[in-house]
Formats: sequence, structure tokens, C-alpha cells
Amino acid sequence: MKKAWPWIIGVFVGLVILAFLWAGRSDRQAYRAAKGAIDQSVYDSQTRINNAVVAATNAVDVAVKLSGNLPAQQAKGDLIKQGIDEIGSLLRSASEAAGDAAIDRLDEAIEKFNTTLETVEDASNEAESPAAKTILDRIYGALLAAQEIVVQAVLENR
Repeated sequence: MKKAWPWIIGVFVGLVILAFLWAGRSDRQAYRAAKGAIDQSVYDSQTRINNAVVAATNAVDVAVKLSGNLPAQQAKGDLIKQGIDEIGSLLRSASEAAGDAAIDRLDEAIEKFNTTLETVEDASNEAESPAAKTILDRIYGALLAAQEIVVQAVLENR
């Protein structure tokens, strides 16, 4: 019996080691499956960000075209054009970035949207010409639509 105990303990230890290896294999498989799901989720998030940036850029392009129609004497016209240009550059940098960097740039764009929308609203309230007021209101609508697209993209990716 003295010679059997080392064999029994050896077989038991071997079985325990095999059990750990077998259990670890399922963890590796689960890790690989989760990694694939995470990669797909990151790809989907980046696709949503890119689609939002394209849609917002199109709306900003409309606002740029409309701002070109503002009368030259419009006091805040240059501020509005400058704000729209900055929004466009922030959206372009967001489309070039990935992940959290893209979300951060979209957050910056939202802040710039807010200040530009305030400027447009003030200019619209101060406008004496109905034509200028109409153009400013259309710019406001285009920028507001673009901002909503960006806000929804940020909320979906947080």
C-alpha cells in the first residue's frame, strides 16, 4: 500500500491539471468570442460616427451656402461664417479620428454649434431686412438639424 499512495496522488494531481487545462480552454474560447463581439461593436460605433459626421457635414454645407447669401452689411455675418467653418473643421477631424477621440471632437463640435446657434439667433432677432431674417432662420434650422444628428451620435456611442 505504501507504493500505491504516490501513484494515487500522482494520478489525482494529473487529473486536476487536466481539469484546469480543460476549464481554461473554454475561457479562451469565450475570450475569443467576446473579442470578436467587441471588435464588431467598435466597428458599428465607428460606422455610426462616420454616418453622423457625413449627415452633419451635409447640413453644415447647406448652412455655408446660405451664409453666402447674407447681406454684406449684416453685422454678425462674419461671426456666423467663422463659426460654421469651425464646425466643419471639427466634423472633419472627428471623421479622421476613431473611438473616444472622435467622440471628444464631436463634443467640441456640439459646443461650437451652441455658440454659433446663439449668434445666428441674435443676428436673426436684430435683422431689419425680412430677406436677411429668412436666411438666418434657414441657417439656424440647418445648424440645429446638424447639431441634433451629432448629439444623437454621441449619445449612442457612450
